[in-house]
Amino acid sequence: MRNGFLLALAFLAALAAPGARAETFPEGDVFTPLVADPIETRNFLSVLGLDSESLQTTVGSVGLGANFGLYRWPGQQPGDGWQVSLFAAINSQFDLEGTSYPLLNTDFRVGIPVSFRNGPWSGRARLFHQSSHLGDEFILQGNAPQRVNLSVEIVDFVLAWERGGWRPYAGAGYIFHSEPSGLKSGGVQLGIDYIGTARAFLGGRLVGGIDYKSFEETDWRAGVSAKIGLQYGRPYPDRRGLTVLLEAFDGPAPFGQFYRDTVNYYGVALQFDL
Repeated sequence: MRNGFLLALAFLAALAAPGARAETFPEGDVFTPLVADPIETRNFLSVLGLDSESLQTTVGSVGLGANFGLYRWPGQQPGDGWQVSLFAAINSQFDLEGTSYPLLNTDFRVGIPVSFRNGPWSGRARLFHQSSHLGDEFILQGNAPQRVNLSVEIVDFVLAWERGGWRPYAGAGYIFHSEPSGLKSGGVQLGIDYIGTARAFLGGRLVGGIDYKSFEETDWRAGVSAKIGLQYGRPYPDRRGLTVLLEAFDGPAPFGQFYRDTVNYYGVALQFDL
């Protein structure tokens, strides 16, 4: 995997040479983030009522992430084009009912997305690494699941079509290296987003989405995430503001060390769109 990232970075360095109509370090992305995907790169705080095979508690979930544009080749229409970026994200969950609010799990992701937009069509392909870690205090309490030295390299893609604020999408993913070795590789993703433009309650714009994922490693069990809420601040493509969301999930956990558990949760989230 290290050699793969070095080759990818060498490719990106080659792109840094001046090119016709190309833009270095563009703001934002030509691909709008998926509303309901639990592991989308974003900044958020959420409080969730969680019920799993190994844990029933109230969870505080925190995400910090950034997608940094390196190079963009604009298309013929405003907002269209191709873009190469780097992204990094940290997602952590804390037990809000435990003594000293122990850390349960942290997932680290870093990778290279390539995205495009052409009229109503948009898409994204990513090469990324993820490692997942159990919290020390949670382990010492004696009720943590068996720790897994979980580290994976994944390539995935998603293709979307947008009209009137609605955006159905479909994609797939493949684990090409894993620790522990032998993890099954395939995965599929489907979903639909809605991003409104009209002002609704207190001037917010209605947003929502449903995301479906299924992985070979968890016997193709469905993981369904749903979110709905109000978005305040500047709209896309120059997005900056706050989104207030209700969210729910059912299926194999999107928290790395708990990936073998079936969980369901519901709660409220504040998302900080930069």
